[in-house]
Amino acid sequence: MPKKIMIWAVCVSAFPLVSLRAEPEDWGRLIHRKDSLYNTIFVYQRGPIVTLRFGRRGGVPIQSQVHLDELHRHMLDYTKMTFCGLLYQPRPQRMLVLGLGGGVIPRQMRDFFPEAQIDVVEIDEAIVPIAKRYFAFADDETLKVHIEDGRVFIKKQLRLEKPPQYDFIVLDAFNGDYIPFHLMTREFLREVRGVLAEGGVVVANVFYTNRLFDAELATFLDVFGPCHVYMSRDSGNAMLVSQAEDEPMPEVEALIERARDLQETHRFSFNLITVAKCIRPTLRPEKNANVLTDDRAPVNYLRQQERNVD
Repeated sequence: MPKKIMIWAVCVSAFPLVSLRAEPEDWGRLIHRKDSLYNTIFVYQRGPIVTLRFGRRGGVPIQSQVHLDELHRHMLDYTKMTFCGLLYQPRPQRMLVLGLGGGVIPRQMRDFFPEAQIDVVEIDEAIVPIAKRYFAFADDETLKVHIEDGRVFIKKQLRLEKPPQYDFIVLDAFNGDYIPFHLMTREFLREVRGVLAEGGVVVANVFYTNRLFDAELATFLDVFGPCHVYMSRDSGNAMLVSQAEDEPMPEVEALIERARDLQETHRFSFNLITVAKCIRPTLRPEKNANVLTDDRAPVNYLRQQERNVD
C-alpha cells in the first residue's frame, strides 16, 4: 500500500463518524457527483429531501440533509444540537463556522440572527456551489464563505493588527468520515481561544463513541477550563461547549430556563428545551486520557491508550 494511502487509512480508523447512517436506497436517486481535491461528493434526492455524502465507501454517514419544502426543519440531529451554544451566548453578533457542508447551520443562524456577521470557512471549494444549488444555501454581504483550511484562516486572523473577536464559534469541519487531527489539538484550540470574544462560546461537534472522545474532552478542559457536554439521544453526536472566561459554567436549571425563553422568542422548529436536557454537566474524561497535541499522531495516542489498559 502506498505511504499516502496508509496514512489516510490510519486517520479514518482513528476518527470514525457514527452519526445518522442510511443505505443508498433511503437517500433516493443520485443527482450530482463531483470528484474534488478532498472528497468524492455525492448528492441524492428523494422527493423534497436532499442528502449530501462524502467518500466512495459504503456506510459513510450523511454529511448534510435538507427538506426543501421545510427549510427550518432540522433533518439531522447534530445541526439542532449545535444551537446549545445559544444557552451561553443568546445574542450572537459575530459568528465563525468551520465547515460548510450543506450550509444548514449558518443558514439557520442567519434566519434567526439577520444582523449577525457570519464567517464560514470551508477547505473544499467544490462544496460551495453544491450547497448553493442543492441545499438552499446563500451567502451575502455579512455571511461570507472563505475557501481555506480552518486552522490557517484562524492563524491569519491572529496576525492582524486587530484580530476579529467572535462570540459564537462552531467547530464542525469533517473531511469525509473523520475529523482532521490538526483541528483537534491543544495548539489549535488555543488559537481558537485567541479569536473568541469576551462572553463568547465555542461549540465543537464530536462523537462520543469515538475512541478519542475522552482525549478530545480532556483537551477542551486543558485549554478552556470548564466544559459542558451535550450528548444526543438519537445519534452518536456530542457537543463540547466552553466559554471564553475560565469561570464556572451556568447551572443546569439556569440553562433550561434560558432554553425556554429562547424557544418562546424564536419559535425554533425543534425544541431547544429538549436539547438543553441532553447536557451531561458532570461528565469527565477517563483518568488515562491524554491531551491531544500537534506533535503526537492519533495512532501513537491510541497505542499508548492500549498499553495503559494492558
